Amino acid sequence: MSGLFDASQLTAFGDVLLAKGVARRALISASVKKGAQNVKNSIRDDLKGSGNKAFRSIPITYTVSETPGRITAEIGPTKGGAGSLANIAFFGTARGGGTHRFYEHGEEELPKLAEYVARAAVEGF
Repeated sequence: MSGLFDASQLTAFGDVLLAKGVARRALISASVKKGAQNVKNSIRDDLKGSGNKAFRSIPITYTVSETPGRITAEIGPTKGGAGSLANIAFFGTARGGGTHRFYEHGEEELPKLAEYVARAAVEGF
């Protein structure tokens, strides 16, 4: 038996694994973006039902960040303008308020997001 071997199959296998990793990451990223959009929409729908006109105009946005090994979404009101009223709308003051849900919308979305991320993580194997 000689000490030489054809590494082309091993290289091809490595390329397939790498491509699947890139595809999985893209699917996971898409799942996180969809989850963030769903939470944003739920918060907006909640605010649209407010009896307070200023609360109805609070802008809600999200940003998705990707770093090696991590994909995160940050969802919340924009700073300034009507966004400055978000603390009162969601958490209230000593005089009351806090009649709108914030974290609860994320908690409701989490099981669906976890399912989609898990499915994307194993897809292709």
